[in-house]
Amino acid sequence: MALIHLPQSKWMGGTGRQVILKGDFEKIEQAMVESFELLRSPSLEYVSAQVVQVPATPDCKARVMLKGFPSPLHRGLFVDGGLSDGRYRENATTVTLDFTQSTQIWGNVKVNQWYCVYALAGASDSVFTLKAMPVMRVSTQAAQVITLRNNPNSGDIGYGFAPDELAGAALLVLTGPSRGLMRTISANNQDNGTGGTITYGGSPLTLNQGDWFVVLPRANFTYLGMVLKDDTGNLVPFCQEGGTFRYHTYRSLAQGAINGFTAFDLALVAPPTARLLSGYAAALNGYDLKLALSYDGNNPALIIHGSPPAIELYGLRGALPFSCLVPPGHRLYLDNNNTAHQVVRVTGWVE
Repeated sequence: MALIHLPQSKWMGGTGRQVILKGDFEKIEQAMVESFELLRSPSLEYVSAQVVQVPATPDCKARVMLKGFPSPLHRGLFVDGGLSDGRYRENATTVTLDFTQSTQIWGNVKVNQWYCVYALAGASDSVFTLKAMPVMRVSTQAAQVITLRNNPNSGDIGYGFAPDELAGAALLVLTGPSRGLMRTISANNQDNGTGGTITYGGSPLTLNQGDWFVVLPRANFTYLGMVLKDDTGNLVPFCQEGGTFRYHTYRSLAQGAINGFTAFDLALVAPPTARLLSGYAAALNGYDLKLALSYDGNNPALIIHGSPPAIELYGLRGALPFSCLVPPGHRLYLDNNNTAHQVVRVTGWVE
């Protein structure tokens, strides 16, 4: 693999003219061809309630460019905050991420929590490892000190980081008025209860309660995907193929009567990196199936309405699939005309 040889150390040292050999040009040519094979990162694979992995063999290597985190503004583009070298790494054996190992996660494991899985490598490493970073929300901000909010947006939280272990890393805002802006972290506390804080430098961000952000590590890294710890502390089983994620079992977004467009936070059904949501609306007990979906709370973007069939299937008397955009605010407005015995379930997302 020529990509792993570039850039060569001899090109970075000395002054004046330098000799480039025929073999150097061959590596450059091969690297240009290989780069088109690395448009996507390896997929994560669910293993167990505490373990995910990136599978690899000597014949089917896991290959990555450490190019950073997906831009929250532009699909397909990445940002690295100047923290990653953007170079190539490859693994010939499977690499795992075990949430029971404290060295493989920043902070302490929390329930009802999204984790960003990064591939990491040192400057001289030719292979990568995996590590998980909690995805965080804003509770309040004062003098560029952010008090942290849990993922369900129901209370404050602390992640038990080592004091200032995130200093020098960057925070990237994923939702809200400052979406797409990045700041360098100057400090964090070690609170593991309800008083977690992160302090950043530069000009103040405009942050509201519930806004999402992610920390970009102070290391060579690339984003591989999001995994969810449920209310029991177990990983929610999933399948990933590129930027498409599917749950093994649906996640519930809403149930029962909804009278008028009502906002539903997508916090525990899809991560803030999701661009498209897939799921289905269903009716129980022979009721008509009804769902209106809105992005702004005023105008329906999608309407689902169907009569129930005569025969029940897996407890449902009618179900229809849907796919919709995920608005920048990471919430949807739903209405079912105040009809009982309705459910809305999410089966996956696309980033």
